[in-house]
Order: sequence, then C-alpha cells, then structure tokens
Amino acid sequence: MSRIVLVTGGAAGIGWATTRRFAAAGERVVIADIDLAAAQARADSLGPQHAAMHADIGAAETATALVEAVVTRFGRLDVLINNAGVIDSGGTQIVDQPMEALQRLLSINLLGMERISRAAHAVMRVQSPLAEGGPRGVIVNLASGAAFRAIPLRNGYSASKAGVVAMTHSFGCAWAREGVRVNALAPGYILTDLVADLIQRGRVDPALAVRRIPLGRMGTPEEMADCAAFLASPSAEGMVGGVLIADGGGSSFGGSDDAHIQRGAPPVAPPDGTPVYAVAGMETLLGDACARGLRARGFQVVDITAAERVGRLDGLVNAAGTDGLLDPEADSATQLERHLEAQMRAGQVAGRRMLVQGFGAVVNLTASSGLAAGLGPHGGAVASAAIGMLTRSMACEWGGSGVRANALCVGPLAGDKLWRRMPGGQAISPDAVAGAVAFLLSPAAGYITGSIIAMDGGAAHYAGPDMEEPA
Repeated sequence: MSRIVLVTGGAAGIGWATTRRFAAAGERVVIADIDLAAAQARADSLGPQHAAMHADIGAAETATALVEAVVTRFGRLDVLINNAGVIDSGGTQIVDQPMEALQRLLSINLLGMERISRAAHAVMRVQSPLAEGGPRGVIVNLASGAAFRAIPLRNGYSASKAGVVAMTHSFGCAWAREGVRVNALAPGYILTDLVADLIQRGRVDPALAVRRIPLGRMGTPEEMADCAAFLASPSAEGMVGGVLIADGGGSSFGGSDDAHIQRGAPPVAPPDGTPVYAVAGMETLLGDACARGLRARGFQVVDITAAERVGRLDGLVNAAGTDGLLDPEADSATQLERHLEAQMRAGQVAGRRMLVQGFGAVVNLTASSGLAAGLGPHGGAVASAAIGMLTRSMACEWGGSGVRANALCVGPLAGDKLWRRMPGGQAISPDAVAGAVAFLLSPAAGYITGSIIAMDGGAAHYAGPDMEEPA
C-alpha cells in the first residue's frame, strides 16, 4: 500500500521537486498551495492518483480543514512535508521593520507550520502503521540555514526559521512514543526560481554566496527533495526531533578566506561502475553492520587497509574506535587515542586518495554523548565532540575537490537505563545506522557536508525529566 503524502507549498521550488520525488517512488501525493490552479496543473501532470488542494497556510482555519480533506479523500495521512513559506526580500533593517510584515512571516513560516503539524499529529497518532514496526506518521519541517546564522536584512525570516527548529525538537520529543516521527531539513543556498529572481533583482550575489560554501556551488531543489525523502524513510528511523543541514558545508566554515579552495584534483562525477567503499573498524558492531548493509545494496566493500589498492574509492565508513565509547573506565586520553586518532588515520588514508581522484564521501561514526552532557561517559563524550569538529574540518578542507564529510552521532546501542533519556523509547539498531550511512555516502546526499547528525532517538534534543519505561 502506498503512503499518502501531503506537501504544502508543493507547486513550486523545493516543494514541487519533493512532490515529484515522492510520486516517482509510487507514493500518492497531495499538493497543497495557495495557488490552486498551479497546484492542480502540477497534480494533473503526475496522474489521476494525485490531488491538489487550496491552502492559505497563514489562515488559522486552514490546518484542520486541509488535513480533514486529505483524510476524507484518502483515508489516512502518512507523511507531511511542511514546506510552505515566504521570505522577507525587501532588505528592511530591524529598526524599520513593520510589525505587520513580521507577523505575516511568523503566521506562515512558523505558526501555520505548527498548526498543520498539530492537525496531522492528531490523525497520525491514532492510525495504524502501514508496516509492522514502522511509524504511524512522519513529519518533515522545512527550516533553513538562516535558523543558525543571521542574515542581515532578513531578520524576520531567520527568526521564524529558528522557531521551526525549536518546534521540531519539541514535537519530535513529545510525539515519538506515539509513533509520529518529526525531523527538519535546513537547506542552505538553493537555486530555486525564487532565488534566481532575487539574483536578477540584485538582492543576492551568487559569487559572494558560493565563496562561503566549501562545495563551491548552490544546491538544487532535487537534492533537497532527496533529503526530504530520506527523512521520511525507514533509514532515518533513529532520528527524532533532529535537523539535517544541507548547505554545502556553509554552516561549518569559519575561516577568513574563501571556503571553496581546491586542495586536490578538480571535482568530477564518479565514473560508471560499482562504487567501492572502505570501512575502518570493520570488526566493530557498527562497522560490521555498515559493511553488510553496503554489500547488500550491491556495492564493493573493502577494509581500510586495502583502500590504496583498489581502482577507485567512493567513500569511507569510519567506525574506528566506536565499540569502546560507552566504557566508563576509559578516560579522555584513552578515548582520544583509540577513537579520534584512529579515525584521523583512516581519514588521512581515504582523504589522500579522494583528493587525487576529485570525488568521494566520508561518514565518521561516533556517539551522541558529544552533543549533550549525560548521554555517556566523559571520556567518550570528549572524543565524540572532537570527532564532530574533525569532520567539519574535513568538509571545509576537502570540499573544493568534491569530497564530502559528515558525522553520524549514534545513541548507545544498548544500556540498562537508555530509555530514560530517549524520547524514541528504544535503542538504535545497527541496521538503521547502516541505512543512514548508505544515504550519506550516496549522490542523493550530494549537498550535505560538514553536518553533525544525531541518530539517538532524540536524546540530544531532550532536556526534560526521565521518561517512564516504554511498554
């Protein structure tokens, strides 16, 4: 049975690319947009199994009516892509910002998104999962890189998107045990029709924008659609209340020179043929799971020691030192040696090879204990935090040659009191980690680099009291 997917603002830009992505996968998509004629034309182009509905997201009565209309027609709602939004492109300073303009931004970008999330949750929490063990529903909120870095003269937009991030943390942690998974996607500079118009009007200088992006380019709506599809997939089941930043590494860069500096070969597309991935720490639980998962997908997998002898190297799964991160007896010096230094050595081997060939991806696996205090022993937390910044450094140093690097921060895979700090209520499975790693290595994640991604059932985002034991 195909899922029912509601995409707000689905007639243009990232929303339309996402609509096409889900429709191509066999899902039934409802395009909700304030421009009903455009939405209907888009739906008609996809086929009779899809639908269009009018939706003024800024109106308080829209949320309940829209969700009820979807359920009346299709019987359920499985995925909500909360994409509708507007920008403040007028270039107004804070001291001159009309309160009415700010209120409009908040009513659509934040309050409208919140109302539709609540309406979707009310339906999802009481429906049966389509697949045994799967979620009752998934919500993906479109945030923005502007939620993390201030952009002068876009003050209201940045404020609204920061609210979306907080809303995602809150709803994700509150609704996880009801079977409703909530995460956010935060795009950077994406070359949509809207951005192209801003460029034409002189409101955005593309040359200046890409100078702050290690990959040296803007992203595409299709890349964001792939990210949204991942967040709605089983491969993201361990992400709860999280944010996937897809900005070409822009948010990771802190240098004073250009971010896009070629330190190896010019970027090229990988050649045809079977991708080859190296695994460091293949003997670990996570390393073994990732190796098995990649082989099951038809890829060639080698140990890191053989990385220099293969004809190509598409990626590195860096699981070195992950088995001992929960060891309470290991101090910081020990963990830094067996985790950070081991991953640095593996990264050096793979990085040298990828810089020469002009493509590749690294996924450093570590613990979520480096993201928040109390999620693991001190030594492991120190090493994990260091791995996160090492990953960002890799992304910024290697992006000019088309090499990406991300960190996947995994919650403990077992533990006697693990569930007390995990809104998701269950440990993360190695197979789920393998699925997320496969995505991050793939071309579908081509605009994600320098990201530190929490896959810990929401533990890093939760600051409330200990939870009751799950049934």
